[in-house]
Amino acid sequence: MKNNIIKIFKPTYFFLIILIFGFFLRFYNLNFDDFWIDELSTFLIANPEISLKDSYLNHKSLEQTPFLFNLTIKTFFWIFGYKVEISRYLPFLFSFMSIISIAYISKLLSNNNSYVFSSFLISFNIFLISYSQELRVYSALLFFISLSLIFFLRTTSNNQRYDLFFFNIFTIISILLHPFALILLISYLTLFVFFKKNFFVGINISLILITFLSLVFYYHFIKSSLTTPSWILQPDLKFFTNFYFSKFFGSRLIGLIHLLIFIFLIVKFFNKITSNYKITIFFILFIYAYFLPLAYGYFFKPIMLARYIIFVLIPITVLFSYFIFELKNLKKTIFIWLIVLVTIGNLFTEQTIKQFYKQRSVYKPEFTKSLSIIENSNHKYFSFKIEVVTKEIDSDT
Repeated sequence: MKNNIIKIFKPTYFFLIILIFGFFLRFYNLNFDDFWIDELSTFLIANPEISLKDSYLNHKSLEQTPFLFNLTIKTFFWIFGYKVEISRYLPFLFSFMSIISIAYISKLLSNNNSYVFSSFLISFNIFLISYSQELRVYSALLFFISLSLIFFLRTTSNNQRYDLFFFNIFTIISILLHPFALILLISYLTLFVFFKKNFFVGINISLILITFLSLVFYYHFIKSSLTTPSWILQPDLKFFTNFYFSKFFGSRLIGLIHLLIFIFLIVKFFNKITSNYKITIFFILFIYAYFLPLAYGYFFKPIMLARYIIFVLIPITVLFSYFIFELKNLKKTIFIWLIVLVTIGNLFTEQTIKQFYKQRSVYKPEFTKSLSIIENSNHKYFSFKIEVVTKEIDSDT
């Protein structure tokens, strides 16, 4: 009896400890950096003191994504006050809740302790920690896509109407947050083509309706609002040696270790991927998250950035955890300890940990410091002389 109690509570204790660390790493020094230009854009658009119409017009002139996230932030400011100090609380909260939601996905896939490992990978992921401290859409996108996947798994397993309802809600929210969430919808549709016998009528109808609504919405959105930023470049050959794993996991070396282990697990358990649609959906999402933006970039304009596919960390994490726990005990232990040690070791090279024992470096514009210097200066009034030089271009050149 005593051994059974230990087996039940030991993983739970680890999970709670990991959650505490995940919370602390995201919350500590949440407002250390000033806003960078994109965060300033969100803060300006979400001003609750201006009308909803003006916020929307400002959004259209400044942003490349739908209005939903900035509307959510505007509502948050309306309730809690228009203050810089609290503005990052909502992205932080989305990021923290993603630890729980992604761990729950692993729990739905397997009744072992892989969910604890998933929670570790998300909690200590330096890329996710970084974006949890930004007033931008990416942490919200990660969270709502994870919720969509949760209720997809529940709906296809239980055939319950309330699960289907929440699947529809969270999928639509994800699509209205960012155009790249359409990759999730395309993944569902691809799975439907190959595994439609496993889906009941309700989810088939939902996918058709969501597809129709998405096409209508993004047709008008692209026509009236969306333009491709000219500064985005198509990934070069170096990209194909790491697939952003170096960004996701902290360094070239750590990323390479994760990528090689991930490839090994995919090859070893490929039969499980093709035979179980609950695993297949994550593999499809992983492939499409890279393939579709890259293909669009080659045929039209470059659109690929690591933060735009932040949600690819969901299939990476879930497949990682699921397949490692399918290994025999010795291999499983070796891989788990290898990943844990390199992840924690890498954190000690990042500002996330270094800030506890040395002065934290600043990587964003220091607007507050600049204004403070001006305020304390004896010279507060400046004028700038701007000369516009025009040069005639010879039409023959």
